[in-house]
Amino acid sequence: MGEESDPHVREVANRVSSRRPLVILDAAGIQRIPFAVTAARLAVETVNGHGIAHLQDTHRGWIRRPAPADWNAGLKLGGKQAAVQGAWRALLVALLHNPACRWLTPLDALLAAENKIVQCRAAVRAGIEVPPITVTNDASEVSALPGQLVAKPLGPPQYWLDNGDPRIVFAAPVDAHDPSVAGLLAGAPFILQERVTAIRHLRVVTVGDEAWAFHIPAEGLPLDLRRSAAAHTSWQPLKAPDVEQKAVGLSAAMSIRYSSQDWIETANGVCFIDVNPGGQWLFLPDPEASQISAALAHWLQG
Repeated sequence: MGEESDPHVREVANRVSSRRPLVILDAAGIQRIPFAVTAARLAVETVNGHGIAHLQDTHRGWIRRPAPADWNAGLKLGGKQAAVQGAWRALLVALLHNPACRWLTPLDALLAAENKIVQCRAAVRAGIEVPPITVTNDASEVSALPGQLVAKPLGPPQYWLDNGDPRIVFAAPVDAHDPSVAGLLAGAPFILQERVTAIRHLRVVTVGDEAWAFHIPAEGLPLDLRRSAAAHTSWQPLKAPDVEQKAVGLSAAMSIRYSSQDWIETANGVCFIDVNPGGQWLFLPDPEASQISAALAHWLQG
C-alpha cells in the first residue's frame, strides 16, 4: 500500500513475480482505478496485466505509506474537500482492515509504532537501553530534568504553510534550566529526551526475523541527521549481531515485520532512539539495500 511513484514501492514491486497479481494503492491513487468492495469481497485493478484481482486469503500486503505526505495540506477543517477526502480515507481504512489479506505490518500496529512514546515504552519493556524521555507542560517537571536535553515533535514532523511550502520540525537541543522552555512546551506536546554523546549512529533495518545494520561516525554531524547530506550517503555495513537481535525482538514485540530503526553507540554501549515502521532504505549501500528489497518482495510472494 503506497504511491506508485514511490521509488521504494516500485523497487519492491519490480521484484515481485509477474505471475502474481500486484496492486499498488494509496488514498489518492485509489480514486483513479476501478474497484469494487462489498462485505464479502474486494476487487481492484492490478498494475501488472492481471486485470481485476479478487483479493483472497492467499494474498499478502505491505503498507508503505497509506496516503501522500501532503494529503491534508491546505484542507479547511469542516470544509467540503475535507469531507470528500474523509470518505476516501474511510474506504482506505476498510481495505487496510481486509481480513482476506495478510499484512506485513497490520494498520493498527503500524499506527501505534509511529508514536515515539509507544516505541520507547516497548523498548524499555524489552530490556533495551533508552535515554529517559518526558512529555510535559509542567514547568516544575521541566526544571527537574537533566540540563542537556533533545526536544522532538511528538506529532507529525512535517507541515505545510498556507502557500504550500513544506516545513520540517527537526530535533533540537534544549536547556532544561532555560525558563522559556516551559512556555514553548505549552503550545504542543514535545518529547524531551536526555541527550547522550554519540560515538557513531547506527541504522538497523528489519524484515521479519532478518536484520541489516549500518553505521556512520557521529563526529561532525548535526544532532538531527536529516540536516546533513552526508548522513544520506556515508553509511557503511556493520556486523552487530547483538544490536540486530534486539532490533528484531523489538519489531516482534510491536508486531511490525518491517522497521527502520535508529540506535546510538556511546562510550557506555548502545541505546535505542526511535523506529520508523515505514522508513526508507534505498539510500543505504548495496548489496545490503538490495537484500532488504528482495526480502520484502520474497515475503509478499509468500
